Order: sequence, then structure tokens, then C-alpha cells
Amino acid sequence: MKNTDQSDFEKWLRGRTHSLAEAEVSSEFLAAQRRSIYRRMNEPHRAWSSLRWALSLAVLIVMIAGGLTLQRGKKPAPTTLSDDQLFSDLSAMEQSSEPKAIQPLHGLFQE
Repeated sequence: MKNTDQSDFEKWLRGRTHSLAEAEVSSEFLAAQRRSIYRRMNEPHRAWSSLRWALSLAVLIVMIAGGLTLQRGKKPAPTTLSDDQLFSDLSAMEQSSEPKAIQPLHGLFQE
């Protein structure tokens, strides 16, 4: 049992030593990488500017469409009732033995 534990420890130690070792990178590779970075820094960012305009236009269209939808969905202001009409409606509601919320259910049970 101890032999297996020692073997596992040695594997772990070799793996740790290997992972801590610095990777060998050639100076040629680093120079090429640096040149590539400098070249990209000097290029204009045209791809992003057209994307920015497209995104701004899309947001504007969504805002306009939302505003039109909200305007169309507005209900007109309720009309004011005269006192006589109000008292008449209250009297009719008081005289009825059935709540007004039940009336739509009658259509379900009529034959």
C-alpha cells in the first residue's frame, strides 16, 4: 500500500515540476506577435462603426414602434354620466338579486 502512495506522490511531484517550468518561447515568435499587435493598432475600426449605427437604428425603430403601439392601445376617457343616469343604474343594481359578475356565465348554461 505504501508503494502505491509513494508512486502517486512521485507522479504528482513530476506533474507539479513540469507545470511550474517556464515554457520556451522563441524571440522570433514574440517579435512576430508584437508586429501583429502594432499592425492591428494602426488599422481603423470600421467594422464596429457600421455595427454601432445599425444597433442605434434598431433601437430607434423599436422605440418608435413601441410608442405607436402604446398610443393605439389607449382607451378614450370615460364619458361622464348625469346624476339621473347614475341614480338609475344604482337603482337597477340594487333591485337585481343577482350580482353583475354572474351575468356572463348565463351564456354558458343556456340551451
